[in-house]
Amino acid sequence: MVSFNEDACSAASDLFGKNLEIGIEVTDLFKSSDTVHIQENIDKSLMGETDSYTISDSHENKDVQLTFFPVLNKDGEIEFVSIKFDAEGNSGLEYYNNSSNSQGKIDLDYHLQIYENLFHNNPDAVFQFDLEGNFVNANQSSAELAETSREELLNMHFLPLVAPEDADRIIDHFERAKSGKPQNFITGFLSTKGTSKFLNVTNFPIYNGETIIGVFGIAKDITIQKLAENKIAEERQMLRAIIDNIPDYIFVKNRENQSILSNWKFNENILGHKFSEQEAGVTPLDYLEKSKAEGIIADNEAVMKTGTSVINRPDVVTNIHGKKERVLLTKVPLKNQKKDIIGLVGIARDITETYLHNKKQELIFSIIKAFGDSPNFKEAMLATIELLCRELNFDYAEAFKVSVNNQNLIRNAYWPEGNSFSSSEKEYVVYEHGEGLPGIIWESGEFKTFRKSDNKDLLQNMNLCEKSAIKSVVGIPIHYQDDIISIILLASADENKKIESDILKDIAFQIGSAIESKRSQTQLNDFFHYSPNLIAVIGIDGFIKKVNPSFEKKFEYPEEDILTVPFTEFIHPDDLAKTFKALEEVDIAGSDFELRCRKNDGDYLTISWRFSQFFKEEKVVFVYGTDITEIREKEEKLKYSEQRFKALVQDSSDIISIVDEEYNYLYNSPAVTPVFGLSPNEMNATNFWTYIHDEDKVQLVSNLNSLHTKKRIHLPSYRIKNKNGNWRWIETIVTNSSADPAIGGMVMNSRDITEFIIQERKLIESLERYDIVSKATSDLITDYDLEKNKMFLHKNSEQLFGYEPNELGYDGEWWDEKIHPDDIDSVKKLSRKMHDEGVKNLTVEYRFRCADGSYKYILDRSYLLKDKYGAPKRIIASMQDITERKEQLIEIENQNKRLKEIAWTQSHVVRAPLAKIMGLVDLLLNYKEESENMDYILEKILVTSEEMDQIIRKIADQSENEL
Repeated sequence: MVSFNEDACSAASDLFGKNLEIGIEVTDLFKSSDTVHIQENIDKSLMGETDSYTISDSHENKDVQLTFFPVLNKDGEIEFVSIKFDAEGNSGLEYYNNSSNSQGKIDLDYHLQIYENLFHNNPDAVFQFDLEGNFVNANQSSAELAETSREELLNMHFLPLVAPEDADRIIDHFERAKSGKPQNFITGFLSTKGTSKFLNVTNFPIYNGETIIGVFGIAKDITIQKLAENKIAEERQMLRAIIDNIPDYIFVKNRENQSILSNWKFNENILGHKFSEQEAGVTPLDYLEKSKAEGIIADNEAVMKTGTSVINRPDVVTNIHGKKERVLLTKVPLKNQKKDIIGLVGIARDITETYLHNKKQELIFSIIKAFGDSPNFKEAMLATIELLCRELNFDYAEAFKVSVNNQNLIRNAYWPEGNSFSSSEKEYVVYEHGEGLPGIIWESGEFKTFRKSDNKDLLQNMNLCEKSAIKSVVGIPIHYQDDIISIILLASADENKKIESDILKDIAFQIGSAIESKRSQTQLNDFFHYSPNLIAVIGIDGFIKKVNPSFEKKFEYPEEDILTVPFTEFIHPDDLAKTFKALEEVDIAGSDFELRCRKNDGDYLTISWRFSQFFKEEKVVFVYGTDITEIREKEEKLKYSEQRFKALVQDSSDIISIVDEEYNYLYNSPAVTPVFGLSPNEMNATNFWTYIHDEDKVQLVSNLNSLHTKKRIHLPSYRIKNKNGNWRWIETIVTNSSADPAIGGMVMNSRDITEFIIQERKLIESLERYDIVSKATSDLITDYDLEKNKMFLHKNSEQLFGYEPNELGYDGEWWDEKIHPDDIDSVKKLSRKMHDEGVKNLTVEYRFRCADGSYKYILDRSYLLKDKYGAPKRIIASMQDITERKEQLIEIENQNKRLKEIAWTQSHVVRAPLAKIMGLVDLLLNYKEESENMDYILEKILVTSEEMDQIIRKIADQSENEL
């Protein structure tokens, strides 16, 4: 008990006759028959449930109902249980307030204060629902989580805040809480602004007496934890996929030697079933026999206690099929973040085949060496059978040779010496065909195994000592070509001795060769014959004395060519000094040096040589060589690749960056400095988005999201802010190489296009002005590219002449064809002045043919543009349609011409009657005395005047018609 109020103290005294004290066990208040039930209810409340229990036999013979409520701490976790007493349906608090009402009120206010603090100041969302699921109370953390105000939240139902895919499940949890069952669950959450989160929610019913009136809830934001768990789950899945496909045995143990992780091979071959979580926790005692398991556990404990790793230790494991496998075992301590050892990680690589092969090869090599080192055949055979017994775990061996006449087998060696199980006391033991074990093998010519249980007579009396009898024997015929030249018997005191037949058969073949080689070759030749390395014997006189077959094959020279010229003839001239220095230090064993040596075809091989042994008396030295040409070529390629990488990446003007999934920079090339004003080291570990202009982020996010489905994207140009606060325009190609372990991120190839953007904007502004000017005038603007011989028309060309603008432009010849034939020569003549003489401004009138075949008069004003060298580059022209004005001028000129012609023509007609009138007037003036003619003259004047009047009228009518 940690707290109680005065009413509870009075109730305990009156109902149970007990006094309440801090620290006592609550169950001590009640009878033993009730304590089990009370403890169960306390445990349920600690799990979030609200329950009650009735005690029928109290101190005052009243039924007392105990109601158990979970109490939350400041972290929103259930830490305490509150027990409420109710006697005969009356609340304990109300019932006992008769004696201490004032103190009860104080306690009630105190607990209400605690409740208000825990509710409203809780960092987690704390809320209450009515039975319909509407919010009736919520703290500020709830409103902040929902991204709304507390007032708006209290007008909402919980369902709009639940992720749609979780809605049905959450409704079910709510219904269960309403039925009195506390619930704890994880759900997806959507705020009023659409923010997605993960919540850990606890719901339990709110009681009023025994009636549930609502649901109380606490929600903890576990988004970061959930995302981390998802990432961990993905990483575990990836780790599982990796280790299950590794051919080695992999296992992880905790400090109790329990399995916490193992791969498919371990579970399939050691545990005998595929991995499942149910098998986690098993120890070696669960799948191995006790002694073996205890040995493994002791070995594991040594690693975990000392912290010393076991690296590639040879070991033997037995799989579930009983097959023994040779492994290289590695055990490394597993440590937590505090560097405490919490277990170990083990890897066992199956090297059985390699081991057996190497064992066989080593044994063969040892046997060959034994033949070479032994001074005679008998000692060579003794050394051989000793090797076979020691390496293959046999207890006894005998070797027999075939007699010269091929009639008998003669024992020439046995091991261990002094332990012969032959009944004969003679120095030489002889067998004939079919006699005894050796004779049976000789006769059959086959590899045979004998067990005592199957061949009692043959193995009878074969004892190594008084207590150790021979129980299994293997007979090995040694062939050379088609003849049996020797018989070897290997014996064991173990009747179930495993016979490695394949190894023995291969060894038998090699022994046959060794026997014959011993008879015909020297130690050096034997060794040369079996060595895959380049081996040579070089004399101090500068000549090669002997080479092995590998040497001849590698350099493609016949042996006689190699032995008849100084060895320096085969050395690259630049390596001769190195060679002579190595010869001077020939007494220093084990030093390696590289030389380029010439093949027969003229190519050079890079050989790593080592002096093995210097024989001073013979003045020769043994050298061993390994061809490392391919290794050096690969190194050169790698070096070239690195140089190319530096040229392409390190020295490139383009920025090459690598970012992780959160767009944190992992790598930046040196080109980043001129643009960002930061060194690559300063840029690394910063985030891509911190440099991006806010207006560009939405578009970039949209484009970068497509990397989920595309390998490579081209981002639209965007702005970055450099160290000096200036904005630079960047163009970027992004390649998703996250799956590539060599890169492990997204590669960004970027370049600064700020100057291009500035020029582009200037060009756009110029084009806009050009377009405005074009719209403000009825003239056609043309652009003639002299270099390309292309004429580009403004879009109003169709309105003026009926020709559609062509984005590719029209040829100059097309333009010439549209000029009127009568005008083309004059126009071309003036055009040549611009080309040849550099005249910058030119105005010319000509007729231009429209698309419908008609001609229009054009006033063409041209301006010549030159390049930076002063050569003509383009002609910008304005073509004005002056057809109407031109036709009016021509019409006026034609009218004036016709009027002139009328005046000229009629003036002669008028002068004739006028001349008559003038003559008649002259007669009247000069011949007044001749009155008889006066009337005639006047009559003539009248007639002539009327004639003149008619002429004048006619002229007037003609002029009026013309005008």
